[in-house]
Amino acid sequence: MLRPLGGLLVLGGLVLGLTACDGSTVAGPDGAEADAPVSMAFSAASAPEGTASGGTASTSKAASGPRTLIDPDGNQLRLDRVQMVVREIELDRATGDENCSPEDRPDAEEDDCAEVESGPVLVSLPLDGDAPAVVVDTTLPTGRWDEVEFEVHKPEAESSTPDFLEATDFPLATSIRVQGRYTPAGGAAQDFTYTSDLNAEREIEFEPPLEVTADNTNNVTFSVNVDAWFRRADSTLVNPARVTEGGAFEDRVEENIESSIEGFEDDDRDGRDDEEEEDEEEEDEEDENEIEIEKALENVGPDSDASGEVEFEKEADETEFKVAVEDLAAGTYDVVIADTTRGELDVTGDEGEAEIEFRRPSEEGHPLLDFDPRSQRVEVQQGGTSYLETDVPTSGNENEEDEEEDEEEVEIEIDLNNTGPDSDATGEVEFEKEADKAVFAVEVEDLTMGTYEVVVADTARGELDVTGDEGEAEIGFRRPSEEGHPPLDFDPRGQPVAVQRDGTPYLEATLPTTGDRDE
Repeated sequence: MLRPLGGLLVLGGLVLGLTACDGSTVAGPDGAEADAPVSMAFSAASAPEGTASGGTASTSKAASGPRTLIDPDGNQLRLDRVQMVVREIELDRATGDENCSPEDRPDAEEDDCAEVESGPVLVSLPLDGDAPAVVVDTTLPTGRWDEVEFEVHKPEAESSTPDFLEATDFPLATSIRVQGRYTPAGGAAQDFTYTSDLNAEREIEFEPPLEVTADNTNNVTFSVNVDAWFRRADSTLVNPARVTEGGAFEDRVEENIESSIEGFEDDDRDGRDDEEEEDEEEEDEEDENEIEIEKALENVGPDSDASGEVEFEKEADETEFKVAVEDLAAGTYDVVIADTTRGELDVTGDEGEAEIEFRRPSEEGHPLLDFDPRSQRVEVQQGGTSYLETDVPTSGNENEEDEEEDEEEVEIEIDLNNTGPDSDATGEVEFEKEADKAVFAVEVEDLTMGTYEVVVADTARGELDVTGDEGEAEIGFRRPSEEGHPPLDFDPRGQPVAVQRDGTPYLEATLPTTGDRDE
């Protein structure tokens, strides 16, 4: 009989321990045992990535509530109990591990301390949504372990019930049993019991090796994706009652079972690979340290051609904030942030361009960034009058949403309502906005000759000179401005629009705020 190595686990009356392959207790370099707590857990993963779902392990009854699967065709598979005989779990030391070297163990044979193993054990897989179920809770020699061999195998005793199956109803000559109910789409539910004498081995490598130390709570989780067992290649479900020896689905299901088992270090017992979690945390930290915000400056009227943008970039060791303008009339402008002047823009040349870039740490030729512009209002002013302005978001995510809104294309078109003074008159207004330009047009026809005002929100914005037999006229406001068109330095959306003469409206309507309302 193999001697247990360190602690033991009593599982439904079964005493289970890890043992060295030669049956001896492994000792440290000084002759004393050098063991650390180690557990091994099982989860019934719902996805190949290893997302855990678990419960309480048992050798005689279902470990948790049922699990229901539904495929695209509407077939349903309810799993009530999934059990498997694990004959052996064997861990291999990493090559060159200092805790198992000839220098430390001069009296040991070459492979004496290279492996430890456990089993056999009957595992009832957890099927609900809790933490992985621990089935081995013992100790393991400290050191580095780089591989685990996992063997599903039917019980070897043929004439009598093996000790680990005593007090259970698990059938002999069977390695796997699944019980549940299958309901075909539009059909009646059918209870089933699937059994298999599958013998299968899985070798799982730890990269990097599993580090077992006395200071850590070490755990290895075996993730078994039972959701994938009874499926065809197109992911539709197979009725387990039709998976018979020599039948069409036997090989498919057994291949699914063999490929469904994964193992990984899971010291926090959350059912996820610790190494992958660590990588994700590092990526999250890098993302948090690196921030990039870009926002367009809004033209507020005094110079309808002007445009600009602000940029904020933060990395681990440096931060930059830039304000850039173009098509702005020549002159000196203040960069005002949260009502405090932080610098100046000297606009020269035909392009009307200028920029200022604040940096931290400071660099020659750049003012020091000794303030945080995020969530603050930025204005480009001259003589106290704002020409361009915007609110800087607090994060890049907000900025992305703003950019999506800015880039959204808007198109609104509505008819003007005739108010009576000229019963033949008709007209329409159009508003179109793209990423870099906007147009607002008012068009009339069959209107009596004369000059009419275009009034938006009680403010006269332009004139229509109606001539000719057709009584037609049109005015188009544009941003950026173009020769022959008045500048669009206001937003007509949501505002009343009227065509009037001598204070009397002839045509009018309220422009919607979005194209959806127009539709």
